[in-house]
Amino acid sequence: MFGLMPNGILRQANLRMLFERAKQYETSSFKGLYYFIRFVEKLKLTSGDMGAAKIIGENDNVVRIMSIHKSKGLEFPVVFLASTGKQINLMDLNQNILLHQDLGIGAKNINYERQVQFDTLSKIAIKSKVYTETLAEEMRILYVALTRAKEKLVITGITKDYEEQRKKIFEQIERYPRQREKINSILVKKYIKYIDWILLAYFYDENNISKITQLKVHSKKETLDFCKELEDKDINLFENIKKSKKNKENLQELEYSLNMPYEYELSTKIPTKSSVTQIKQGNQEPLEITFPSPKFLQNEKSQKLTAAQKGTLLHLCLQKLDIKEEYNLELIKKLIQNLVENEIITEKESENINLNSILDFTKTKIWKEMKQAKEIYKEKPFYITVKAKELYEKEVEDDILIQGIIDLYYINQKDELILVDYKTDFVENEEKLIQKYKPQLTLYKKALEESYSKKVKHCYLYSTFLRKEIEIIK
Repeated sequence: MFGLMPNGILRQANLRMLFERAKQYETSSFKGLYYFIRFVEKLKLTSGDMGAAKIIGENDNVVRIMSIHKSKGLEFPVVFLASTGKQINLMDLNQNILLHQDLGIGAKNINYERQVQFDTLSKIAIKSKVYTETLAEEMRILYVALTRAKEKLVITGITKDYEEQRKKIFEQIERYPRQREKINSILVKKYIKYIDWILLAYFYDENNISKITQLKVHSKKETLDFCKELEDKDINLFENIKKSKKNKENLQELEYSLNMPYEYELSTKIPTKSSVTQIKQGNQEPLEITFPSPKFLQNEKSQKLTAAQKGTLLHLCLQKLDIKEEYNLELIKKLIQNLVENEIITEKESENINLNSILDFTKTKIWKEMKQAKEIYKEKPFYITVKAKELYEKEVEDDILIQGIIDLYYINQKDELILVDYKTDFVENEEKLIQKYKPQLTLYKKALEESYSKKVKHCYLYSTFLRKEIEIIK
């Protein structure tokens, strides 16, 4: 089946590689699907990557993009050597202390009385040696690049003023003639770009080299005009093909292939992984994204908290409630003050928390039942696989990996599984709240039922604005 999908072979290879990575992970101290997925998530957040599986053989008919180092030992019919106008990296020579395996250490001499510093003889010697060795190594790398092509080599590079550069090279060639049929080494050391070395070799023996090479110079204006011409040019692909010698049958076959609708187009538009929040937002109007000012530019006393920020603070306090406590307003204040002292929230944020909203939750049926519960779980992350058509109402067979965090669930005295989700929205209509969050609670419910292999008996939304629990009924 994978062979019929786009990049089917690569997908198979990537799945095999993922399987091998999972096997390796299981040999470590952390085990289980949950921890492995967290490991992969951490890789993504830290820009780490396991890399894609390699399925291309050395002789496959493809275009390869690689560094010169990677190309060593390989040969290709046609090679493009690009960016030869880039300067060789010599930044290491500017360090205050230079090291060399044979010459030792070279450092600057600092005269504190005169407030001056200068290179010592040892540093000058090492700098000269390292400079020569760096150029020699870069020449070896350039040699590798120039010898990879079997049939054709195309070299590209950008230079600021070609005519001026050409004039200077000719002046240097006259000043430093060949030594034993080779380019003078003094002249070679004067240049630190691949394109300069290539042009140097070209102009030293232009009469002979021009027989096997073509030197083409394109000005910036000419290049920009050419690109603009391509942009403005309206190319009719079918008309051009019709003018060629292809027969009518081939043209019809090509036209059908180009215009044929892709059978799995919907699958390319549906994510393979998503979060509960993204799915909830995906069915609403687009959100306006704003970025707060950096903390060092904020005046904490005058900074006004948004409704969303206040809701987040209230949500945090509900999570921090201790089921063993018999709360009153004083104990709620103490809870918030502990959050301030532990630098979880700021003093300014603590002033924006509605104490009565928290206290009212401790008087609900949910809280009373939690006090007698056998097990209580807060802020539990989960992963679940869901059919895409269940979420997007489209006829596709793809699966989506959904991740989320369940606010609260517990097992009561009757061994019943109870699910609770806190909501801080300013919504007076219960039905609107249910309609908005029912899909989200359905996913939480599905995740719990698959995990515990038992049904969720009751599913509640707790509204801090309405100060009441709302049961979600199927």
